[in-house]
Amino acid sequence: MNRYKKAIAGQSKQRGAALIISLIVLLVLTLIGVAGMNTSVMQERMAVNAQNSNRTFQAAESTVSALTNKLYANDLTLLRESMQDQNNQSSVISVTTLDSANGITGSYQARYLGEIIITSGSSMNADESSSDLKGYRYELIGEATMANTGAESRVFKGIEYY
Repeated sequence: MNRYKKAIAGQSKQRGAALIISLIVLLVLTLIGVAGMNTSVMQERMAVNAQNSNRTFQAAESTVSALTNKLYANDLTLLRESMQDQNNQSSVISVTTLDSANGITGSYQARYLGEIIITSGSSMNADESSSDLKGYRYELIGEATMANTGAESRVFKGIEYY
């Protein structure tokens, strides 16, 4: 019986330090876990934004490529229109062949920048007295946006037409 009383007396001297320390360690681990989750969520958002930005850039490149293909096919309507416009810009043409499943829309237009000045002695004007060859500079502008994301891109491509 004497042993039993000593065991009870020994328990009354304990103050629960192990419980408090383990709760503090558990709290620190929980805070580290929550901080790690916040970091991973932020990285996921950054990756999605970069992917959306890349998609709109590729779509804007596609719109400029579509306009370039029209020019190669001898469809110079937009170039002529930009030369006759007061602001030197053609009308904006919407492109419908883009990734509409992801909400990407695009458009293109041409802007007239002026005549090319051919200096004497250049390979473009070997005769120096000839004025038959005239050149014009244009800027092709392609734009694309992705709905509900705020992602948008604009691409410029300069061309010279003789």
